[in-house]
Amino acid sequence: MRAHRPGGGRADRRRPRALAAAAALATAAAVLDVLADGPLRHLDQWVFSGGLPPRTGAWHWTWRTIVNGGQYWIVGGLAGITAATAAWRRRSLPLLIRAGVWLACTELVVRSAQVLFARTAPLYGEDELFAAGHLSFPSGHSANAAACLLFIAAMTGASRGWTIAAHTLAALVAVAVVALGYHWPTDALAGWGIGTLLACAARVLVVPDATAREGRRRAAPVTAAPKDA
Repeated sequence: MRAHRPGGGRADRRRPRALAAAAALATAAAVLDVLADGPLRHLDQWVFSGGLPPRTGAWHWTWRTIVNGGQYWIVGGLAGITAATAAWRRRSLPLLIRAGVWLACTELVVRSAQVLFARTAPLYGEDELFAAGHLSFPSGHSANAAACLLFIAAMTGASRGWTIAAHTLAALVAVAVVALGYHWPTDALAGWGIGTLLACAARVLVVPDATAREGRRRAAPVTAAPKDA
């Protein structure tokens, strides 16, 4: 049987920290660049300089299907069901309360940021900040997908393969909102970053230690028992 590699536990602990650092860097870069009218914001305008993508054809409907991974009532509902199931299995009301508070705070954080920046969407043909009534920055779909899909993976103690699938779908949702012309690229980047940070917070504040231990137990290689002499 394959022997357990020493230091694997340390590597497992470093991965969430690296992800949180990358998400924080992406969020800060997007926010500061948009406020300073920097190169990323100029790239936003270049992406849609030829107009919005057509809303017909296989390309459009493929991305329309993928973008549903960021619909809050879908992915947030799945996250709530996952949390309720985990709480029921563990007979833990505090877990259910923590998950409910986290879900509510996730929507509050994203919506508050959108109201604060009040950015116009590509649909309007102009890029303005602090335009009352507009909610383009950050992308809610991108944030919801990253936050809730990664939360579900953590809450269920998903295998590495399923966790990678959750990350991939979250990234594809961020691409989809741009490919469909719903958001500027920096909207999607900031949404992904904020959602990922919220998911990292959930790993610390919501997901029980028992779930994390179960995930490590599934990933650990099986070692053969020593034979009697």
